[in-house]
Amino acid sequence: MDRIVEIANFRYTDRAEILASLLRGEGIACYVRNGISSNVFGGGVDIGAKVELQESDAPRALEIMKAYGYPLPDEILQADYGGDDPATVKLIPFLRKFAFDRQILIIIALTLGLLALLLFAGHLLSSQHGAT
Repeated sequence: MDRIVEIANFRYTDRAEILASLLRGEGIACYVRNGISSNVFGGGVDIGAKVELQESDAPRALEIMKAYGYPLPDEILQADYGGDDPATVKLIPFLRKFAFDRQILIIIALTLGLLALLLFAGHLLSSQHGAT
């Protein structure tokens, strides 16, 4: 089974989608990772829309990229980005297995849950204090 590799990283999703369309047109199955989060943050955060595909398709994809004038990566990175994870993943290791889009949603859900718990505890304390 092939591993998934990143062959390009763009600041904006539209550029990644153009490359992915070109590769698909040449018969190479690929996808754009982090496209939604790149759109949400508008390229202002260094997330990047990554074009990923199976490792066995990488040499042909790189030839196509070179023929069309795309910059080639110095090294093909594995999908887990080899330790170049965002700070949140280093602080919360279980997030590593999720795409960045999902990591954001999980962090928001955890934050909202903690806030709800604190509000509930505050309400209980104030109602007990007011009852005496």
